Amino acid sequence: MKAFCTFGILALAGIATAYGTQQDEAKDSCCSTTAASSPIPFNYLQPAPLPAGVVAGKVTGRIVFDGEVPKAEPLKITDAQAKGCTDEGAKVNAESRKLIVGADKGVQNVVVTIEVKDAKVKVGEETIKVDQTQCRFEPHIMIIPVGSTVEYVNSDKVSHNVHTFGTKNKAFNNTIPAGASQKQKLDKAEAVQIKCDIHPWMGAYLFVADTNHADMTDAKGAFEIAGLPPGEYAIKVWHESLGKAKATVTVKADGTAEPVEIKMAAKAKKSGRRRRK
Repeated sequence: MKAFCTFGILALAGIATAYGTQQDEAKDSCCSTTAASSPIPFNYLQPAPLPAGVVAGKVTGRIVFDGEVPKAEPLKITDAQAKGCTDEGAKVNAESRKLIVGADKGVQNVVVTIEVKDAKVKVGEETIKVDQTQCRFEPHIMIIPVGSTVEYVNSDKVSHNVHTFGTKNKAFNNTIPAGASQKQKLDKAEAVQIKCDIHPWMGAYLFVADTNHADMTDAKGAFEIAGLPPGEYAIKVWHESLGKAKATVTVKADGTAEPVEIKMAAKAKKSGRRRRK
């Protein structure tokens, strides 16, 4: 059976207000939802200012897992590999963030983007940092504008090797000693995976966006994208293990839009058997 993604638009009374509340509670200041201790923002996109008199609209919705939710497996970390990662007697957090599904099947850490025609992407002045702390990358997913420079910071007492995997951006593969940092410019739009060759369980993604409008879903699978002029838009969805999906939405003249629900299913496993000719 082929992997599939389905989507739909649901008109549910009052749900937009509920989503706004979820966003305020779970993602204050656009900071990481996967590590409560991390103050690092995960979204560096800046919506372009709208012309005078144009109503700023907002799109809300949820990403929902379609099917039986797979059992979460912890990361494989040996004591020898984790030596020096944490204080003596402490363990490295072995929770996998590859697929996080809530009790109501809301999928966390899904990047949702909307492109506005002719809106130029702006790189902000603030420093974009990815931290390496207790042998974990923080944040796990980060949304940055195309053309950004990222600083990889090593806050640990052990060395890390930051190795990026992209198809459009130049690869970065450098060892960063304890307490040091190095920078990389990303000038092509794509999702760039980051790994540490020294600590193989360490992984994260930089979603390099060529749009000003994006959000990442919270623990309930909810997202909210504001600052949109009235019109019809294509919604693009990306998740590190579930892949991609899409939908359409219309922002009305008064700035409102029907809440969107997009379902994503696990990819079907490829069979190792070959067909006979």
